[in-house]
Amino acid sequence: MMAAGAALLVQASGAYAADYNWRYVGVINAAHDYAKIMIEGFERVEERTDGALHIEYVSYGETPYKATDSLTLIRDGLVEMTEWIPAYNASTYPLLAGPELPFVMAELEDAAGFQEATLKAWSTPTISEYKQSIIDEHGAVSLSTQFYDPINIWFTDEVTGIEGMKGKKVRAFSPVQADFLTSAGASPVNIAAAEAYTGLQRGVIDGVITGAGAVVSFKWNEVLTSGFTTNLTLLSFDMVAAEAKLNELPDEVRAVLVEEMGNVEAEIRELMPKAYEQKIAELKEEGLTITNPSPELYGEFHRIAVEDVFPAWAEQAGPQAEEILSDFGIELN
Repeated sequence: MMAAGAALLVQASGAYAADYNWRYVGVINAAHDYAKIMIEGFERVEERTDGALHIEYVSYGETPYKATDSLTLIRDGLVEMTEWIPAYNASTYPLLAGPELPFVMAELEDAAGFQEATLKAWSTPTISEYKQSIIDEHGAVSLSTQFYDPINIWFTDEVTGIEGMKGKKVRAFSPVQADFLTSAGASPVNIAAAEAYTGLQRGVIDGVITGAGAVVSFKWNEVLTSGFTTNLTLLSFDMVAAEAKLNELPDEVRAVLVEEMGNVEAEIRELMPKAYEQKIAELKEEGLTITNPSPELYGEFHRIAVEDVFPAWAEQAGPQAEEILSDFGIELN
C-alpha cells in the first residue's frame, strides 16, 4: 500500500495535461453529501496535477454495472476506480460480514462512538489481513476507507416496536440482515436500490434497511412514515483503484491522488456523525416517526442477533469467525 506523502504540486508545465481520464463509479448519486466531498477531492487532484488526471464521478445507476461487482470490474479493467462495499460481497466472502454484523454492539452507541468501534474491528489482524487478501487478488488498491451513517430500519407505516415488524416485507442487502429480519418476524426481500422507491409505493416492500442519508438522497422519505434509530450496523466502503492504472501514473500525479484520497477519508469520517444527526432531525421535521430504542428494546434486538444470527454466520465463515466475535466481547454457546 502506498503511503500518502507530503503535499506535492505538479508545476503548470502541461507535461501531463489530459493524459489520464478516469471514471470513479460510486454507489450513491452526486447529490449525496459524501459524493460532493469525493467530487471536490477529484477536482483538487485535477487542479494540483495541472489537468494530468481527470476523474469523472458517475453512479452505478448511470452505468450497466452493479455495485456488487465492483472488485470484478477493477480486475477486468472495466473501471479505473470505484466504490467497494464489503457487505455487498459477504455472500462470497462471509468473514467480511464480521465487523458489520447486525446489533453486534452490546449497547446502543452514538454515531461517533459506533464509527470508532467499527474501525477498530476492521483494523484487527484477522479481518484486516483477510480483507487485504481479497483486494490484492482483484488487482486493486484501497486509497481510503469510510463509513456511511448508521444503518436503520424504515417503514411505510408507523412501526415503533418489534411487534410491528412482524409480517413486514423489508429490503435487506446482506445475508446476515436477512437472517435478522426473519428471526424478528419480518420477511427479507432482495430488491435493487433503484427499484425500492416504486417498491415502497406499490407495497412490494413495506420497509428498507438503510441509512438516513440514503433515505434523503434516494427520496425514500417521500414514501416512508417511520424508522428505528437502531444503529443496526455501520456500513464501510473503500475507494479502490486498479493497481495497474495507478502504476501508469507519473510518480508526482500518483502521490497527489493518494494524498487527496486520504483527505477525502478524513473529511467523510469527520462529517458522518454530524451529518447523521442532521438528517435524522430533518426527517423528524418532515413528520416521520423516529423511534430511538430503549435499552430494553435494543437489548432484544441484540439478543436475537446473538442467538439466531451469529451462530449461523460463524458456521459459514469458519474458525476465524469466533475471533472476530470475541473482539466485541461475544462468546457463542
